[in-house]
Amino acid sequence: MTCLDLDYSNEQKKADFMEHMYQCSARTNGLYTGLWQEFCLNEAGPIMRDRYFEMLEAITIYEERKLSKEIEETCLLF
Repeated sequence: MTCLDLDYSNEQKKADFMEHMYQCSARTNGLYTGLWQEFCLNEAGPIMRDRYFEMLEAITIYEERKLSKEIEETCLLF
């Protein structure tokens, strides 16, 4: 990879997010080791777990409504 291959905007975003993770971690030792893992466990993990169950609930509601609509349409035919 050469300097010409770098997407400087994307690299800056990575650096900015790394700094955000460092600040959120309340570290003061200057070490960035393990920040991503800590972020995944403490911030992103709980949010993604909650989102997973929200999506499952939305799918269930959608399927129930679709089934209800199909039953209504079937009943109208008779």
